[in-house]
Parts: sequence; structure tokens; C-alpha cells
Amino acid sequence: MELKQIIEAKERLAGVAHITPCQYSTTFSKMCGNDIYLKCENLQKTGSFKVRGAYNKISKLHSEGNLKSIVASSAGNHAQGCAFAASKMGIEATICMPRTTPIAKVSATSGYGAKVDLYGDFYDDCYKHAREIEKETGAVFIHPFDDEDVMAGQGTLALEMLDSISDLDYILAPVGGGGLLAGIASAVKLSGYKTKVVGIQAAGADALVRSFKEHKHIALDSIYTIADGIAVKNPGIKTLEIINKYADDLVTVTDNEIASTVLHLMERTKMIAEPSGATPLAAMIYDKLGIRGKKVGLVISGGNIDVLTIGKIIEQGLISRKRKIELSVQLFDRPGMLELVSHILAAEGANVVNITYDRMRAGLSINETILHIGCEVDGEEQALKVRQALINAGLKVL
Repeated sequence: MELKQIIEAKERLAGVAHITPCQYSTTFSKMCGNDIYLKCENLQKTGSFKVRGAYNKISKLHSEGNLKSIVASSAGNHAQGCAFAASKMGIEATICMPRTTPIAKVSATSGYGAKVDLYGDFYDDCYKHAREIEKETGAVFIHPFDDEDVMAGQGTLALEMLDSISDLDYILAPVGGGGLLAGIASAVKLSGYKTKVVGIQAAGADALVRSFKEHKHIALDSIYTIADGIAVKNPGIKTLEIINKYADDLVTVTDNEIASTVLHLMERTKMIAEPSGATPLAAMIYDKLGIRGKKVGLVISGGNIDVLTIGKIIEQGLISRKRKIELSVQLFDRPGMLELVSHILAAEGANVVNITYDRMRAGLSINETILHIGCEVDGEEQALKVRQALINAGLKVL
């Protein structure tokens, strides 16, 4: 990878991709003890940074010859980037996506005129399927990350960040297959900046973190994470080589930390970020790097999140932050007991969101029941007070 490739990519993207804002966040700066800047690629055309690499690759191929059709594999964002680029140049596009891809990403991809082929449960499944289509049809395969032209396109993002804030101490970016991190790290280090570049990966899909730490390519047999945009079992060979050369560190965040951070972004900045896009901020909020007093740029890589998925992530975020709790209380099944429980909860300031009875559990006597109560509270301290208040009233909290 050469700096020239990234500069040429920047020229190809001029007037096509947005120069997205790099916003200072007072709230997250105070929360994290650092100066936090959010690079808002969730506001990018097609809703993520992926259009940069896809457009750069397809545009370059188109200018070099008679490109008639492309095929790509993607969990969603690369799909939309390829579909957008192909439609701009009048090229046929077939996009293979996992069956688990959020509906919003599938609809958006087909909306750009691409043929969507749903196959397999993970990215790696549909990747193999796409390569088969490549052999059968002669369409040119556009790799989502393990391609220097794609990486160069993603690297333009870092040039924009450093044009805006030249003295950043750190840039944190999500990492799945490694294209974004490789592009950013190359752009930063080849430009001569001392800025440290760190990749953030989901703990349930940490192939690149393991590969980086152990200095060898590692693929995983299975993965599980809510961050579908970075759910990759087999990271790139080329991306790993560049990351090993230029990146400073890679760390992981859990799904609970990601969900909580998506909720933080909604509540504090009114910003919608998909789970993968929230990982850099999650790493700062949960202190994965142990840094203080630094200028840190966080790549909010995308905002393409299914509406139904948002509800589940909000729920998970509330639970992980002890903002929503469930209590199971065993009590006598007689008039006035629900009123007693309700009075205690109200006195402690807990907001009841659901109550169900369980009279059939084994071990209960004929005059006993279990009350399952879902409550909204303001954190762990209040949750413990609610539980203790019920116990103090002589109730058995299970």
C-alpha cells in the first residue's frame, strides 16, 4: 500500500462521497477523560464508510476497461456501496448477503438496482457463494476488505480526520475483516503522523485480534455478536499484513458494552449508529486502552440498523446498564399482595413495565405464586434498594 493510492482514491471520491463531520463531544469527553471526536460515517452516502472503498475499486476498474458486471459478498454495508457505485456507472451488480442480514440493508441494496442473493448464515458462507458466481458468470468480484484499492478508499476517511484535527493522539476504528483499519493505519503512518491507530473488534468475533496478538493468520470456526457489520470468521491476508505493519493495537468489546454504547449515542447525541459503528466509543467508555487526557478520534462507521433490531439493542443496553431489571418474588396467593408489592416499588421510585404470575412452578404450595416483575430503575444502586425493600417487607425474592 502506498500513500499515492489513497490520494488517488480521494480524487476519485471527490463529489461522490461526503466529507463527513468530525464532531467534538463534550458529553463523551467528560465521560471518558479524553477529548473525544466522532467521525460520523453514519451520515455518509449509503449510510456507512463502505461506499468509499467500493466506489474507488469499481471506478478504477471501469476507467481501465470494459467492466460490465460485478459480484460482491457482504453483511450489508459493502453491499450498498457496491450497488450504489455500480448503478452510477451503469454496471450490473449481484450481491450475496447472509440470510441473517437486517431487512433494512437488504432493501437498501436492492433499492440501488442490485440483484440480492441471500445465502448462508454468516459473511464467510456468502463469500464462497459469490466466488462461485464469479467463476460461472465472469463477473468481477469486489472484495469487501482484502483488496488494496478498497483499503485505499477507506483510508481517505483518515485523511479527512487529520485535515480537520491534525494533532489527534489516537484514531479508533471498528475491525472485522480489516479493510477499514488497514486503510486508516496506512493513511496515518504513510503521511508521517504520530497518531496511534487502534482497531476495535467484537469479543464474539475476534479473529483479527487473535491474529494480531499471535502474529499469524487465525480463522474462527464460529462467531456470535450483535455487530453484524464486523462478524467475520476469516480475516483478510493482505489486511493482516498491513495491520501488523502500521496498527498500534487491537482490543475487544463485549456485546453488552456495544448495546449500552448504541443507547448512549441515542440518548446523548441523538445519533443512530449500528452496533459495529459503536465499538470505538464502547472501547473508550469501558476503558479498554487506559488512556487519559488525549485527543481521540472515533470512527462511527455506519448507521444502517434495522428498526426491529434497534428495539432489541435498546432492551439489551438498558439491562446491561441496570436501567431495567427483573425480579421474581414468591408470595402468598391472596388479595392485597399485589397492592403490597406495588406500594413498595412505588415508594422506591421503580417504574413497573410488566408483571406476570407463575402459579405452576414445581415446589409451590397451593396457596403460593411467583410474581415476575420488570422494572425501570436509574442504575444498580436503585436496583439493589428495590430488592432489599421487598426483602425487608418479608417477601421472598428469588
